Amino acid sequence: MQYKTKTSVIIGHYAAVARMLAGLIGTFALLCLPCLCALPARAEGNRTDVELTTKDISQKESALGSLTADAIRASAKSDAAFIAASSFAEETISIKPGALTVAELLKTLEYKGDTIAIVKLTGEQIRAALEHGLYLYPKSNSGFLHTSGIVATINPTASGEKHILSIKINGSALDASKTYKVAMPAPLANGALAYFKIWKKSDLDKDTGKTLENALTAYLVDHKTIAKGDERLVAKK
Repeated sequence: MQYKTKTSVIIGHYAAVARMLAGLIGTFALLCLPCLCALPARAEGNRTDVELTTKDISQKESALGSLTADAIRASAKSDAAFIAASSFAEETISIKPGALTVAELLKTLEYKGDTIAIVKLTGEQIRAALEHGLYLYPKSNSGFLHTSGIVATINPTASGEKHILSIKINGSALDASKTYKVAMPAPLANGALAYFKIWKKSDLDKDTGKTLENALTAYLVDHKTIAKGDERLVAKK
């Protein structure tokens, strides 16, 4: 009888432990399921119809610069986006037309961990920023801006900050007095490359917390093929 009692106690003890473990596993599953569901989708099966290269990215509009600016704008859901040439790798990296992976694309960036910030800029500030980026055009300039949502018509033979003839933002003429939300890497938003002369830290709306890597990855999930887009810097004498 004593043996049976001890056996019953032991069995009861292990049964209690088993129930406790089952409860912990269930709780863990409930806590982790939302996290697992929130994991970003993987970018797979992508391709590019155009060459994506860092060559001359500090001198002229490029497919790589436009793609990255588009990813920034899509991530921040802003009116427009800027990214300076200094955000890209200094050495020449080229991705030929064909299959495209996020890893290849990230190698073209110098600072893939930079977060994306949104700055509230007037149309006049946007014009000044574009002129600043074109100051040395067509010579190399680390502050040269690649854009999204913006089409600027310029006089390529002009000098200094007198290149721009007209600007459209999302298809409409730029309003000098209107305020627009422009997304860009945080260092640029904080005035790097002498852009502090155009906007102040008080113009900073918010830092989204999303990195350039996050933005490009998400963009490739939604855009399986990178095709040649419209001109954003239109030369006209």
